[in-house]
Amino acid sequence: MKKTNTQNPAVEFDPTELAVLETLIHANDYVSGNTLAKSIGISRTTIHTKIDQLKKSGFKIKATSNRGYFLEKLPQKLTPQLLQTYSNRTIKDFQIFFYPSVDSTNLEAERLFSNGAKPPFAVFTNKQTAGKGRLGRKWHSQANQNLYCSIMFSPNTEPQKLQSFTLWVGIEICRSLKTLIPTLDLKIKWPNDLYCNGKKVSGILTEARIDSDRMHTIILGLGLNINSTSKSFPGEIKTIATSLRAETNQTYDMNALSIEIIQATVRAYNKCIEAKDEDSLPKAWDAFDYLKDKPVSLTENGQKISGLALGINSYGALQVEKNNGTIHSIHSGDVTLKQ
Repeated sequence: MKKTNTQNPAVEFDPTELAVLETLIHANDYVSGNTLAKSIGISRTTIHTKIDQLKKSGFKIKATSNRGYFLEKLPQKLTPQLLQTYSNRTIKDFQIFFYPSVDSTNLEAERLFSNGAKPPFAVFTNKQTAGKGRLGRKWHSQANQNLYCSIMFSPNTEPQKLQSFTLWVGIEICRSLKTLIPTLDLKIKWPNDLYCNGKKVSGILTEARIDSDRMHTIILGLGLNINSTSKSFPGEIKTIATSLRAETNQTYDMNALSIEIIQATVRAYNKCIEAKDEDSLPKAWDAFDYLKDKPVSLTENGQKISGLALGINSYGALQVEKNNGTIHSIHSGDVTLKQ
């Protein structure tokens, strides 16, 4: 059994505190202490205590004599109470784990599962100290400004069903973000990076436990640059990375956006598990294809391959037209654009 993250344990959710918060959000107006106490079934003294707890977590709550409490402003940073409240509204039977800081959300998801947590669940943090990217790369994880999460499923099914899961996640996240921000120039660089105006805004990492014929678990790790500024990126990535804020000059509700990401991931997972054919993978991918009709190169089994990217096939393999006119299918690899 793997040890849990004992130095920074997950935040424990207070059901009474969440009930107070949900009532204040739903009311969108003053709510008297008596009304809160009666509706939740607790004393007014306890209400006062829970209001103080919410204030310490960053919620701006105004208290006025003879009127009660009014929720004036929500915290801008990722906040466990909001994550859980929004999740309770939209996602059934889905557990949220939140850490102020953690080494890697993917690693913590593995530890939680090994210690008995039942998927599906999501791990969120304000800061990663050892964020994981593809091919063993480090993912820069700036505190409080961006989204770092991992979502674990336990499909217990044949691996073929989820061979296109990462691609569908990219598509569904792009669709969600485009719905929220229609002006966003969002593309996917095969197989799992999201780009805005030629700069990377998100990275996706999937890790699975597979034996000879079953996929037991799959973890979707995601980093999405949301409210960081272009000046805040380290020098080595400043010219190649961006954020939603940098692209639109707006800041975003990280908690609501996080739940949108979970919902998009669940849609992608269900699409793969249910194997419904109403949505063609190549056609859906084509709407966001960053590499389409561009010259690319990569190394496969020690051999360098270059040509023109033509999209993907129904299995999710990148189609590259080589100089001699033949089509080569790439099932995995690190593709770069040729200048």
